[in-house]
Amino acid sequence: MALGGACPALLEVSNAGRIAEPPARRSAGAETKSGLGPMACYIGSPLVLVMMGVVFAFTNSFPQAVTSGTDLRRLSETSAPQLASSGCCRFAKEFEDVDWYNPQTRADFLANVMYVESRFLGGSAVAFDPDTGMTYDGVGLDYNTGDVQHETLRTFSAPSKEALHLSLLALALQPIEDVPAEQAAALPLLYSTDEALDILEKKVSSMEDFDARFPGFGGYMPWFCSRGINDAGVCKSTTDPGTSRMMPLPGWERSLPGLDNGQLAFGTAAVVHVLERRAAQEGGSGRFAQMARRWNGRLERMKASVVNLFYDGAGLVRMISQLDNITVDVARNASNAHNQNQMVLWDAFEGEMVVIFMDIFGNWSKYPNNGEEEKKLMWKIKAEHVEPVVYTAADNSKMVLQKGFWFSAHEQWKTLQLPYMDIPLVRHLFTNGEFARLENSLQQQLPGLMASVNAPHGVQCDAHPYCSAVGIQALAEQPIFTETVLTPYASFPSILVDSAAGLAWYNHMLAMPRVQTPVGSIESFTNTGKAVAPMATWDAKATTVVAMLGGTGPLLRTYMQEHGVYGVFEDRVKSMYGPIFEPVIASVMPSKASVDAQIAQLPKLPLPAPHPARRKDALPADFPSCRCLEDKQTPGFLQPKNP
Repeated sequence: MALGGACPALLEVSNAGRIAEPPARRSAGAETKSGLGPMACYIGSPLVLVMMGVVFAFTNSFPQAVTSGTDLRRLSETSAPQLASSGCCRFAKEFEDVDWYNPQTRADFLANVMYVESRFLGGSAVAFDPDTGMTYDGVGLDYNTGDVQHETLRTFSAPSKEALHLSLLALALQPIEDVPAEQAAALPLLYSTDEALDILEKKVSSMEDFDARFPGFGGYMPWFCSRGINDAGVCKSTTDPGTSRMMPLPGWERSLPGLDNGQLAFGTAAVVHVLERRAAQEGGSGRFAQMARRWNGRLERMKASVVNLFYDGAGLVRMISQLDNITVDVARNASNAHNQNQMVLWDAFEGEMVVIFMDIFGNWSKYPNNGEEEKKLMWKIKAEHVEPVVYTAADNSKMVLQKGFWFSAHEQWKTLQLPYMDIPLVRHLFTNGEFARLENSLQQQLPGLMASVNAPHGVQCDAHPYCSAVGIQALAEQPIFTETVLTPYASFPSILVDSAAGLAWYNHMLAMPRVQTPVGSIESFTNTGKAVAPMATWDAKATTVVAMLGGTGPLLRTYMQEHGVYGVFEDRVKSMYGPIFEPVIASVMPSKASVDAQIAQLPKLPLPAPHPARRKDALPADFPSCRCLEDKQTPGFLQPKNP
């Protein structure tokens, strides 16, 4: 649709104890959403599991967290010794009724968050494997005490979780002069320099070994067993004997998910950029330079194979690539990969990341004019599936935003990793979307925000026990199953847009019964406070932490600029959003305003209302393992400081 053309028909909206089993692979249908013919659907990272017929199950025991060693980049012992020694992780109450617009308050809050979240994210043998360096899916918590369980660990994972881990490691290794002051004190709490480099060395060794054994994957990864497979044919536990070597998860031996690997590719690029920057500062023969060369080898491998793996022709991108022979290098033999079930990615959410990586970094040499016509067709098809919504706020002002699949917060993952917020129109749309998300919770009197997540104990969901169809019905393309399951990680897009409001909402959710644990925020909870999901997972924890640290958009902006492709990224995104949204914005703005002036206006995100009195039938306020002593001061807390 050309700028200034007739507006499309618009949707006007007025607002006055468990952990997943690994995903089994089998065929699944999908609805037809385009006249082009192929069967296709949008699918987000958790949604892939649902659409493919996954059955989730739960266990009751997980290994204990490991916390040891000296960290040279941690805050000094005078910063938080009482927090460490007392085990008190219930700091949310300390930050109620504070001034979230005060940078010092936010800095103090971030330090508390990072200190506790690092017990999971920095936990070798809890969040990632001590031998291979590869992530685990998550950890179960005792429903009554909140303690990490001991006997069984889910030692499988996916490229999306690796993307989050790589993003955190890249952020942790930034030169300190590049880190905003508000985040500078909190950043070292995650990983020291040596810790981050050790993990990256283990990961890259595992990935190099995996690629050498299975070149058909082209440097990418399927769902995988982090330690390998035991004699029973399942993922090795931490107690199984033998060498630990990453292996494809049973059922994924010849399949690659496109969406997750787009996230992985840009997580890898962020790591490469930071390592190369540190190597330039510290010399070409040191550890940073060695790691930079090895990780750049991984990234170049992905660039060489991405088109052969995921481009299906005619502007279509494979949701899942099926390999005929995993020992045949797909970068040299495109016929080794083909579409699985004719399912494609054309969404404008997380699935867009593999399209961008393929477009600007892929090897298109076998196509005329370096594939320019193919690339344009990819974006033309994507534009057909982007839809505007006119939202009428409580004050009767109208704002335009992008319609969601379910309007689940996880759908904004692409803004977590890539510099979308550099583009004024995109920032306008996504800020409006976060305003609507927060105002909806205020109007509905919800004590938190919604995103696809594992269900709280006893809650039946659409993909029980996983709640996929969670969001705001009036802003969603698909039916919503529930609006009563809330999760702290749903605040991550708001944190990216407006850290004051986003952190206020995150803390508002932490203050709910049993949402804080010894390893940080819990997976999810009900709006009544009657139940929680007793687990800690990468998706529901690391997303918020990456957002609190500013995301990797600034890192990847510089990486793309240095490689001469940032302008292409901007042009592609603008060409998709501009013709669709600018006419709609013009139709609802004051007659004398210009479209550019309207786009520059951003709403101020609303803060949460105070919690009402706790319901008598709600859970006890705190896990015993996370309870603070109420009869004495805890000077180790990084206290909020208001002017």
